[in-house]
Amino acid sequence: MYQVSNNSTQHGLKTPHGFRTPHRFPVKSGTKEELMALANQLYPTGRVWNLSEQSKFNALHAAINLSILRLTADAYSLIDGSFPDNNNFTVDDATLWEYRLGLLAGTLTLEQRKANILRKMAFPQNVKARQSVPYIESQLQQSGFNVRLYENIFYDVDGNLYRKEPADILSLQTGTVQHGGSTQHGAGAQHGGGNTEVVANEAFEENYNIGGADNLYATFFIAGNQLSEIATVEKSREREFRELILKLKPAHTVAFLFVNYI
Repeated sequence: MYQVSNNSTQHGLKTPHGFRTPHRFPVKSGTKEELMALANQLYPTGRVWNLSEQSKFNALHAAINLSILRLTADAYSLIDGSFPDNNNFTVDDATLWEYRLGLLAGTLTLEQRKANILRKMAFPQNVKARQSVPYIESQLQQSGFNVRLYENIFYDVDGNLYRKEPADILSLQTGTVQHGGSTQHGAGAQHGGGNTEVVANEAFEENYNIGGADNLYATFFIAGNQLSEIATVEKSREREFRELILKLKPAHTVAFLFVNYI
């Protein structure tokens, strides 16, 4: 009785059919010798079909096989370079996709860059449904930034809605800075309303005044695991961090950053 083994195929002459018959996955042929062996299996046997190494018939097959190998290599290269889900996705491929998607590489490793490209591919457009706090927070965290987002919505004991300024949450000290050292830009000032760094209209540090308390409805906070906790971001990724916030948030909103760059 025929015994099905790992060497059995669904096309074997004596191989029984059925769900227990193993099926082979396609195998990538990497040499012209393998293609030549396959070609020999397609020809009838006999002296007239003999493919001697020095014959023109053999040279014709060698040229065809070389063209096929070049075609398949180009196809694999095109496919591997189109999606950052394989080991053949190179730094040049990542640079090209970052240019297409408007991403900033910074000092990231290739694996981190591939993760960012995949994230952006999954959400290519900035639609209103993707401007909520949970979505922006998830995108920042998927990019490797350990931060949380908090809406500027609070209620008093009577259930009345009110907004907070950064100074209401953190006891800001002039000696506390975000870029290291004992001072940042002189006079103990940082950026934005309430001496807190903000992201409003620029991917770089900006001086921005939100105006009066009536404008606090359009603000939110980026901090650590608690609203009163300062988050930490790598100094080398500061611009990438700010640029990603700028692209994700609604245009009219302002982000207060409770962040230290190290």
